[in-house]
Amino acid sequence: MPPPSPQANAQAQDPSSTRPPSASALPLEEQLESTRRMLKALAQVQADFITHGELQPIFEQLLGLMVEVTRSERGALLEAAASPEGPPRLQLHASFSWPDAAQELPTLVGSSLTTGELVLLPRPGESLPSEKPHASVPRPFIGLPFKLQGAVVGWVGLGLRPGGYDASFLEFLQPVLTTCGTLLYAARDAERRRLGKQALLAQQAQMQKLALVAARTDNAVIITDALGRIEWVNEGYTRITGFSLEESVGRKPAELLQGPDTDRKSIEAMGRALSRGEGITVELINYGKSGRPYWNLIEIQPVHDAQGRLVQFVAIESDVTARKRLEQQVAESAERLRLALESAEDGLWDWDLRTDEVTVNPRWLTMLGYEPTTKCTVEFWRQLCHPDESAEIQRRLAEHMEGRTPMYELEHRLRHKNGNWVWVLGRAKVVARDEQGRPLRIVGTNSDISSRKRAEEQLQAFIQGIPDMIFRVRVDGVCLGFKPSAIEPIFTTPEEITGQNFYAMPLPESLVANLRAALHRVTHDSALEIFEFSMEMPFGLHQYEARVVPSGPDEGLCIVRNITARKLLEDQRRRQQEQLEERVLQATRELESRQAQLIQSEKLASLGQMAASIAHEINNPVGYVSSNVATLGGYISVLRRLLELYLQAEEELGAEIPETVAALLERAKILREQERLEELLQDMDDLLSDTREGTARIREFIQDLKTFVREEAGTPQQADLNKLLQVTLRMLRHELKHKCQMRLDFGPMPLMKCFPTQLNQVFMNLLLNAAQAIEPRGEIHIITRREGNEAVVRIRDTGRGMEPETLQKLFTPFFTTKPPGQGTGLGLSICYAIVNRHKGRIEVDSELGKGTTFAVRLPLIEE
Repeated sequence: MPPPSPQANAQAQDPSSTRPPSASALPLEEQLESTRRMLKALAQVQADFITHGELQPIFEQLLGLMVEVTRSERGALLEAAASPEGPPRLQLHASFSWPDAAQELPTLVGSSLTTGELVLLPRPGESLPSEKPHASVPRPFIGLPFKLQGAVVGWVGLGLRPGGYDASFLEFLQPVLTTCGTLLYAARDAERRRLGKQALLAQQAQMQKLALVAARTDNAVIITDALGRIEWVNEGYTRITGFSLEESVGRKPAELLQGPDTDRKSIEAMGRALSRGEGITVELINYGKSGRPYWNLIEIQPVHDAQGRLVQFVAIESDVTARKRLEQQVAESAERLRLALESAEDGLWDWDLRTDEVTVNPRWLTMLGYEPTTKCTVEFWRQLCHPDESAEIQRRLAEHMEGRTPMYELEHRLRHKNGNWVWVLGRAKVVARDEQGRPLRIVGTNSDISSRKRAEEQLQAFIQGIPDMIFRVRVDGVCLGFKPSAIEPIFTTPEEITGQNFYAMPLPESLVANLRAALHRVTHDSALEIFEFSMEMPFGLHQYEARVVPSGPDEGLCIVRNITARKLLEDQRRRQQEQLEERVLQATRELESRQAQLIQSEKLASLGQMAASIAHEINNPVGYVSSNVATLGGYISVLRRLLELYLQAEEELGAEIPETVAALLERAKILREQERLEELLQDMDDLLSDTREGTARIREFIQDLKTFVREEAGTPQQADLNKLLQVTLRMLRHELKHKCQMRLDFGPMPLMKCFPTQLNQVFMNLLLNAAQAIEPRGEIHIITRREGNEAVVRIRDTGRGMEPETLQKLFTPFFTTKPPGQGTGLGLSICYAIVNRHKGRIEVDSELGKGTTFAVRLPLIEE
């Protein structure tokens, strides 16, 4: 709340500038007070009307209320009675300082008397005359119609209010106008009921006329017998309730119209009055035929015959649902306003510049630690303001009071009762001015923003601790704020750069384009944008990194960090990385060379393991040859002896067969039969065939051995994997045949470039490992396939399998599961290196107790 300015005090002390605020500009508390007074007065006049039924004093009371709350000097309340010859006729019911109102008001209202439109004099756009208006022409003037069921039933005229009137008074006084219309209607209705009662009491025969009148009224009319059973209802009853005459005759109204929300106390009161033969008026909820509830104003009067006996009851019922809803809305609005004021966190203040009085709500005082009953004055107010901010408060307040700003608004401090300072956001607005435009009244609020201020201070301290430059930039490039770097030389100040447009500065085009794109993205769908740029600074060429995050619907926060040192370090690390990679490459070449030597050494070690197999493979064919040659020698000896006998017989033969020849021939025959010469000749053919096969196997084995141990050149050669596998299998025939049965499934394979000897080494190691894993005897499956651009060799055994821990270290050099002295641990690591040299890979799948499968995958290069 700002302290008063000297100009405000001067204006407040000028009595000629005093005038009440218009209805639309009344402060909230005054509107609430006026509304409360009107509601209280309306409740009172309704009670008075119900109690006394006199309309004239009530209208005078209501007119006085409207004159008072609007601060008018004249007023009149007139009833508009329909006239068959022309416009409605006005009948004066009440006036205030306006003796000629009945004659002057029709002239002032003019044609609106028929249309029912609001009348304002002077009309919008006209100005009040500078001289005091003539007594017979009450200007300014407002004519307020009040209606009932869409028809104008009366007028209220108010005049000579300082500052004039506006249309908001119609809404402001609507509850009073509605009450006036309701009272007029009730008075008219009461008059009708009075006349009807007189007619009933005067003559029973005139009931037909009353029924005719009742049939045409908007209200419901019910005629019952003395026991309360319906004898007749009018059309208004049918229209309101939905029940026809035929449906209602003979039944009691309570049976048809009462429901769960009908007030039981009102029902009991009606029962007691009717049982005594008395009349009664009540309001309660009834239900129509459709089940629709409605508020019903019921007036019941008894009808007696000439002898005074109760013969009938006549009930006139009015649907007052609209009035009840209006009353409820007014009550709810008042309650909401009361709750809003009580629950408001803001301190409210009202400064009357004419009297220099300040009114505050309890929250304004408790916010500063004072009791709600503390008296607040302008001097007390001034003492609470921080001395460093008093001048700015005065300046802002003067600007608003002079009309240069639409509203007073300032963040400042007020002293708490304990001596501390409370940050508040003060907002205020002039709500009333005199005819010269000088302020008469200011209403404002103070919001406690101490928590926000502390958070802002903490945030500012945090931001100041960030070493980077920080910019707030709008999407159009305008700089909204700037914090310099804490570690770099300051090349500009926040004052110089704030408000400048980055897009218009002489900056590199790439920087402007990146900034524009980043701001566009973070204000639409991105949470962070990062880009780098270089700039020539007064202290040299530097490189920067910009991080842009959203800070508002149309702005971004740009955090700029100098990364020149980091870039230099990255360049240095990159050079070191290149040097390291070169060294690693050189070491890799040396390792490959040594690995080739290790492969050759392992090959020689493998030849040692094959020595027994080689000896066995050579000795068997030699045994065949030796045995067959010995047998063939025996056969040849027999043939020689037989041949000798035949030769001797031939020598002895002559013209006649001598006896000696016959004996020799006999002996030769016996020998041939004993030695089975034909079988010997056949057996000789088989032996010679076996001998040839044995010698062929020896030649083949020697050739395979030469192929296996041959030292290769440094370039790959064309080879068939199926043939390489067959060579390896022949070399390992002795090792494998006693351990397993081979299952071969060779698919068609194209020639591929490779190092055949090295692949033989791979296949031999894998086959030997598979055989050693089989206990005591099992199977080895070899499958070759072409799969896409790869040649795949799968070697699957039915051995003991491996555990997961073993699989993880399977290709580690010098890792072995064999007992000490039985393995070097280099076999599989050499296989891995050979396959890797061929740009291939080895895959292993093993399950303990079920066996292991090695898959060698080699890329195909077809020629």
